[in-house]
Amino acid sequence: MKIKKILSVALTAALIGSSSVLAVSAKTSAPDNTYNYVALGDSIAAGYGVGSSDDTTSKALDPALILSQDLIDNPVKEAYAAVFGEHLKALANEKGIESTTTNLSSTAYRAEDVSATILTEGYKGAVAEFILGKGTSEVLANYHDLYSKYLPQADLVSIQLGGNDIVMAVLYPMSTSENAIFRAISTSMALVLFGCDSKTAIGGGLMILQENKDSLSYQDLSEVAAYFADVVKNAEQYVENAAQNVSGVVDAVREVNSGTDIALLGMYNPYGNSLICEGTNYDLCTVITNIFTRAAEEICGYPLETPDVELVDDADLEEKAEDSTEHLTELSRLSKTMQIIRNYPKMISSVIKERITKLLTIVKEEISYPLQYLTAGKNVDPQMKLLNEKLSAMAEEKGLTFVDVYNISNENNLDPHPTAKGHQEIASIMEEVLADVVAEGMAADKVPEPLENVSTIKSDTIKLGEKLKVRGAAKGGTGDYQYAFYYKKATSEKWTRVHDYSDVRAVNIIPAKAVDYDIMVKVRDNAGEVSTKTFTLAVTK
Repeated sequence: MKIKKILSVALTAALIGSSSVLAVSAKTSAPDNTYNYVALGDSIAAGYGVGSSDDTTSKALDPALILSQDLIDNPVKEAYAAVFGEHLKALANEKGIESTTTNLSSTAYRAEDVSATILTEGYKGAVAEFILGKGTSEVLANYHDLYSKYLPQADLVSIQLGGNDIVMAVLYPMSTSENAIFRAISTSMALVLFGCDSKTAIGGGLMILQENKDSLSYQDLSEVAAYFADVVKNAEQYVENAAQNVSGVVDAVREVNSGTDIALLGMYNPYGNSLICEGTNYDLCTVITNIFTRAAEEICGYPLETPDVELVDDADLEEKAEDSTEHLTELSRLSKTMQIIRNYPKMISSVIKERITKLLTIVKEEISYPLQYLTAGKNVDPQMKLLNEKLSAMAEEKGLTFVDVYNISNENNLDPHPTAKGHQEIASIMEEVLADVVAEGMAADKVPEPLENVSTIKSDTIKLGEKLKVRGAAKGGTGDYQYAFYYKKATSEKWTRVHDYSDVRAVNIIPAKAVDYDIMVKVRDNAGEVSTKTFTLAVTK
C-alpha cells in the first residue's frame, strides 16, 4: 500500500513565507463497468462477534477488531456489508458489469473519529486506542490511507454510526479518572459492550475495587452519583452531539467524493426488544452504578453514604490465610481476571470473609441476572429512537437515503452486536430500500454531469503571518480529478504556479506581505475538461 506523505513546496518569497501541500484524495468516479460499494461504521457494521464463540479470549481475537488491508481482502462474510455486497454483485452480473464491496467499518470508532480519519492523515482515535489496547496506535494511524484508497471511488457509501458517540461520551471520561469506582464501572460497561458475559464483565470491575479498597471514600461515591445525575439530565444532548458527528461524516465523505450516493442506516435497540421485563425500570447506568455502589460499600466495610463512620482496621482482625481460601476460590469464579485477588492473602480476616459472602450475594441477585442487562433497553431504546429521528431528518435535509433497521429481530442474548441473523435482516432491508438508488447507479447509459469547480479557501481575509488553507474540490465530469494551484498579486497580470496538476488537492500557504492576492484553483477530469475558480485574499498587518 502506498502511503501518502506531506509534500513541501518552496514558493517565491514574494508570496509565501512557508508552505505545504496536503495529499488529500481527489474524487474518483468509478469506471463505467464497475459499481463500488463502501461501508462505514463501527463494530456493528464491521461484523464483530459474528460466528465467534462465547469464550472471551476468542472474542478478543475477533477478526473484525482491527481494520487492515487483509481484513478488507478477506472480510467477515456474515457482516451485512458483505451480504448486501453479494446482492449487488448479482445485480451487476445481470447488467454485464462488475461490483466491488469494501467494508471500512472500524471497531471502537465514533462518528467523530471516522470523519477525522477521512480528512486527517495519520489520525488515530484516543478512545479507540483505549478500548483496543496499547500497541494499536500505529495500526490506527493507517486507517486514513485505507479510507483514502477506497472512498473516492465509491458509487454508494453506507454509514451506520452514532451509538459509540453516545456511549463513549459517558464511558471514556470515567476510564481516565483517579476515582476507582469510575474506573471499575467503565471497565465493566466496556466489557458488556464487547459482548462479555456478565460475570466476566463485573469481575473485571470488582477486581479494580478490590485493588483500591483502602482508598475508597465517601467523596468518591458522591462524585459518581453527581456524574450519573448529569448523564441522565443530559441524555438528549448526548444524542444531539452524536447526530451532529454523523453529519460530519456525511460532509467528510462528500468532500472526498461529491458524486457518491449515501445511505444513512439507523440504529436498532441492541438489548432484547422482545423480552418482557415487568416492573423493571432500570437503565444501564442505574444497574451498573447500583452494583458498584453496593460492592464498594461491602469492600470498605461500611455504608459510604455515612462519611463519619470509621473503617475497621483489618490488620487487627487478621487470621490465617487458609481460613478463607474457600471463599476466595468461590469469588475468583466471577471471572478469570478475578484470580488476581489471590495475591492478597495477608488481608484475610473474618471481616473480609463476611464481605466476600455479601459480594457473592450481590452477584447472585443483581449481576448474574440477565434481565438486569436486557432491561438496559429501557434506557437505550429512547436514545436510539431519538437518534434515528434525527438521522432520518438529516437524510431528508442532505438528500440521503435513510434505511430504518430498528425492528430487526433480537436473539435474546447479552451481546449488543447483531448475530448473523440480524446482519441478514439488515442486508435484506437495504436491498429493498436502496433498490432504485442502486439501479440508477448501475445504469449503463448514465450521462456524467458537467464538471464543476467547488474549491474553497478557509478565509478571504487573514493577518500577516497566518496560514491559509486552499482546498481543491469538484463534482461532475468524468473519472479522476487533478488539481493545479496558482497565485498573483492583485495588481499583477502574471500568474505564478504553486503546484502543477496532480491528485494533491489542498495547499497551506503563509503570505509574506500585507497586500491583496488572487488565488486560482484549476481542476481537470479524465476527459480533459478544465474548470477554474478564483479567489481574492486580503492580507492585513
